[in-house]
Formats: sequence, structure tokens, C-alpha cells
Amino acid sequence: PVMRDELLFATSDGHLAGAPIPVGSLAEARLILYDAHFGWADPLRRQLAEAAREGGVTLQPAIEVESFDTALELAARGLGGTIAPATIAQSAAFPRNLVTVPFDPPLYDTFAFVWRRGERLPVATRELLRVAEDLLAGYGRPAGDEPT
Repeated sequence: PVMRDELLFATSDGHLAGAPIPVGSLAEARLILYDAHFGWADPLRRQLAEAAREGGVTLQPAIEVESFDTALELAARGLGGTIAPATIAQSAAFPRNLVTVPFDPPLYDTFAFVWRRGERLPVATRELLRVAEDLLAGYGRPAGDEPT
């Protein structure tokens, strides 16, 4: 693992700003989910579904799209709420009319590089990994550390 990023609920509904929300409360929200092609096999959706199950509810998206950018744009237009990584929510490009709320308990995306044990990576691949690790380190969220 090279980075862990907290997942947040992003919505234009200012009433939700403040305290963390349980994933189960998303069962009543107009939920906009991305990666429609993968559906509930997507790692983010599986994590959401498990947290919702623990809360005794089933999540049903109101809108499904392929890209995160589209989900964010629809949320900014007030059509519902979506899930956003904290790193993106803190960027200058994040829509200003959206508020973000953490989940209770927190949810995270973990980014990792994986290859077969004992495999010797080609020089170009090792260099690509080094560059990617350097870029991810710039976000200041190493895997295993709590976001600040």
C-alpha cells in the first residue's frame, strides 16, 4: 500500500454539513454512484454495501454513471449526493457548492502496487512505480496513517 484516502459523502444539501453520517443513512438519499459498468463488484460499492448491511439497510443508487467527474457534476447540480475521496474534495477543482461529510465509521480507499512475489520488475516499470509513489507521497497520506 502506498496511500490511503478517506471517502466522504459530497452533496449540495448544506443541511448535512457537520457531524459524520452512518453509511446506512444513504439509503434515504438520492445517491449518485459512478463506475456503473462494474456495478456492485466495484471495490468502493462493495465497501458501501457491506457498511449499509451492517446498518440493516440496502443501498439503491438513484443515478448511475461511468465516471467520477460526471457523478460530481450531477451532485453539484443538486441531483443527489456522491462519494468523493478527501484528496479530491480538498482540491481547487472541487465544486464550491458541495459540502462533504465523513462517514461514521470512516471509509477509505487504499492504493497499492501489486506484483507476483519473487517477480523482478522491468527497469521501466520500477521507474514508473517510483514516479507514482513520489506523486502519491505529495498528498501526504501514506497507507496506514490517519488523514489529517
